[in-house]
Amino acid sequence: MSENSVIDAERTPASAGPPDVPVRPLSAPRRKASPTAFRLVVLLMAAGVALLIGYPLVRIVLGLVWVDGTLTFSAVSETLALPGLGDTLLDTFIVTGSSVALALVIGSAFAWLNERTDARMGVLTDVLPVVNFLMPGIATAVGWLLLMSSDAGYVNKVIRAVANGVFGANLTSGPFSANSWYTVIGVYTLTLVPFVYLVVSAGLRNLDSRLEEQSRMCGAGVFTTLVRVTLPALRPSLLSAAFLAVWFGFAVFSVPVVLAEPAGIQMLSVEIVHLLTSSYPPQTGAAIGLSSLELVVLGVIWLLQQRSLRGGRTAVMGGKGSGTERIPLGRLRGVARAAMLLYLFCAVLLPVGALTLVTLNGYWGDPSWENFGLGSFWSILTDPANQQAIVNSLLFALVTATVAVVIGGGIAWLSVHSPGTVAKAAAVVSKVPAAIPPVVVAVGMVLAFAGEPFFLGGTALILLMGFLVVAMPEASITSEAAAGQVGKELGQASSLSGASQGRTFRSVYLPLMLPGLAAGWTLIFVRIMADVEASALLASTGTPVIGFQLLAIFEGGGGYAELAALALFVSLVSMVMVAVVLSATSMWQARRNRQQS
Repeated sequence: MSENSVIDAERTPASAGPPDVPVRPLSAPRRKASPTAFRLVVLLMAAGVALLIGYPLVRIVLGLVWVDGTLTFSAVSETLALPGLGDTLLDTFIVTGSSVALALVIGSAFAWLNERTDARMGVLTDVLPVVNFLMPGIATAVGWLLLMSSDAGYVNKVIRAVANGVFGANLTSGPFSANSWYTVIGVYTLTLVPFVYLVVSAGLRNLDSRLEEQSRMCGAGVFTTLVRVTLPALRPSLLSAAFLAVWFGFAVFSVPVVLAEPAGIQMLSVEIVHLLTSSYPPQTGAAIGLSSLELVVLGVIWLLQQRSLRGGRTAVMGGKGSGTERIPLGRLRGVARAAMLLYLFCAVLLPVGALTLVTLNGYWGDPSWENFGLGSFWSILTDPANQQAIVNSLLFALVTATVAVVIGGGIAWLSVHSPGTVAKAAAVVSKVPAAIPPVVVAVGMVLAFAGEPFFLGGTALILLMGFLVVAMPEASITSEAAAGQVGKELGQASSLSGASQGRTFRSVYLPLMLPGLAAGWTLIFVRIMADVEASALLASTGTPVIGFQLLAIFEGGGGYAELAALALFVSLVSMVMVAVVLSATSMWQARRNRQQS
């Protein structure tokens, strides 16, 4: 050893360690996800969904400019040459715009009353604005037809009886009509309120309520605080709610076909279906043109919404507002509660009551109490055509909800806990149908699979594929929410113990995701069970479903008792299924918690 080395060693204290260097915290090395069998299966499912969604949309776009291998704009010219095109567009925008504006006011008011004031009525207030999610659109439309018909409507009969008996009037019909602008817009509004309420109430729960409290402490009143603080802060939620309501307004088919068309109010969704089903040969080019027009309008509205969100100023989103002191409304509390109960009465109780009365009575007319019974109900449900439609709807709803949730759960796990380019792309593509009306999805499925080389038109397979595409956004969103609540540490611990990805998903993620997946399953089941929008184009007499059968009875001039019985049946099945699934999930979760404690 050299002398210098000895001297350096002597100068260095014995306790001294190595020179200070920045120490990087230990972390698991980044590794590319191994192509395990489970991951490959999930990737194949994601690729299949992407193809099932993308191919029909490509056919719609190409159909505008490419027909039989030739570049042409015949679809555009056919669309522009449609008689009454201007009236159809104007009527659609009037009905949709008016109902969206009303739904924004009503849904936002209910959300504010529920989240910020003492008008809240416990669990009832949470369930109240969204309860008509369990009411299929076709059941609501038929119920209001039975209530508001000018001659036989039950509401008009009660009004005429009071007016003639008490005030000496001589009314023989009316005063209201089911086939009118106000009824169509009113029923549209009832169906759009839940969408607005869900989005705005979530925004209020996340809004830092200290901003509102400080405003009131500075002397601003409740109304001034609402206008200057709460509404500007809720701008993102309000814009999202408006876009969701516009999308559903363009998508709905059952309300306009039952209430608007007989009144001469022309809606785009009904016109698209009639172009493909009520004319021979089908006017495919014009249907493609109108479908593309809907996509363009929704795309423009979405871009305007995004631009407004980027360019606007919003208040800070911070702590939750649910734990703050609620605003006392005083005497207005009773008025607010009465308004919410009135909505429940109009959205659910009135139409269900009308359906029940006609079903038990056996015909649409003055109630005959001696004829009341379930005999007519059972005779209607045992009709061979109705039985086949019921069985098919149950099977399609069960299969679609299960397959969609399985695929959605796999894609959610892939995108949240095994990220990659393919996983992210699959998660995005699975949500694309959320921006496309179901009628337009059905047009794409007809173009892609009804003709050569697949020839699936009117078959059970094309119905199942169409329902799956329509259901994927709900399955994807609810599955991602469920997967995001499961910590990655549990999966990493399972992997370190030697478990495969498939076993980790089955034993760790799936049990914890089950409540969220069950909620998504019930939403999809209810939607598919009473679907009218997609089945109007994809179903046939060989493979009928309840929505298709209801339309056939209505358009064929069938008995209203049969119409009411089927609509009531699908409503009851939906409500019972939701109650059973959610109760079973809650019981399973409680039992699991007891076993772990």
